[in-house]
Amino acid sequence: MSAGITFQPPVTFIMSQSKREQLIGILFVLAAIFSWGAYFPFAKIILKKVSPEVFLFFRLGIGGLILSLLSLKSRQKFAVDKRELLPVVIAGTVGIILHQLVQVAGLKLTTATNTGWILTLIPPITGLLGWIFLKERVSWRQILGLTVAIIGVLLFVSKGNLSHLSATGHLGDLLALFSVGTWSGYTILMKPLLKKHQPLFLSTFHMGLGFIFFLFLSARTIPSQIIRLSGTDWLILILIGIIPSGLAYFWWSAGLQRLSAINTSTFLFVEAIVASFTAFLVLHESFTLPMLLFAAVIISGVYITQSSKLRINSLG
Repeated sequence: MSAGITFQPPVTFIMSQSKREQLIGILFVLAAIFSWGAYFPFAKIILKKVSPEVFLFFRLGIGGLILSLLSLKSRQKFAVDKRELLPVVIAGTVGIILHQLVQVAGLKLTTATNTGWILTLIPPITGLLGWIFLKERVSWRQILGLTVAIIGVLLFVSKGNLSHLSATGHLGDLLALFSVGTWSGYTILMKPLLKKHQPLFLSTFHMGLGFIFFLFLSARTIPSQIIRLSGTDWLILILIGIIPSGLAYFWWSAGLQRLSAINTSTFLFVEAIVASFTAFLVLHESFTLPMLLFAAVIISGVYITQSSKLRINSLG
């Protein structure tokens, strides 16, 4: 044996608790984003046969059932203080009832690709609301990243010709634009609630609230509309209820609990890319090479924003 030779144990990378929570939050958000991006094209297939109200009755009903089963399995307590009931109901009304109704009505009138890219305006709006109401600081790096991403969005929507951009557009695009505000508002309303309640509880409560609302709204028309659905349509509808409805809302809330409002919403740029790619495959909506290059600009903006230091919010 050679003298003087010592063996050192391999260096073990130990992730701090804050970094671990950050990573978990990002994974939760990405899971929700990918499922929502793929959801738009398949929702359009069903919306060709049923009204937005009937569609949301089934979507939220199935989603609520899935979340209820998860709550029972985890022995989740469905309890909320009377003083906090109103804020919880308001958040659910904005984020589930109003947002879903406006977005789905718009989706029925415009393309899945347009809807996905209009929703990329959510991050700057959420960042502004977070700065105003939650006192969340926005760094210059985040502003730069958002600016680059927004430029990419404008190029994508206009297909490289900014003169083609319209402030009004079609009714479906306007409704999608309005849903930007409803989702941003929901994100801001959820932040303080997530400091006191578990994401699974809030997601289940809100999904149930939406289901009851659309049950009363569409009860009379459900029988005459569901006969239009084929076996494939039912499969799509059930999967929409399970994944982008039930599971994705829980994933989003779990991610939002661990990340700031603006950092969470910035991932919505990825949703637009997924929506466009899925719409190209499923609905044959156009996705050309220039559009792919403009999407790369958006990804660059997201990278610049997310590479800045993400702040971890209190979980208590």
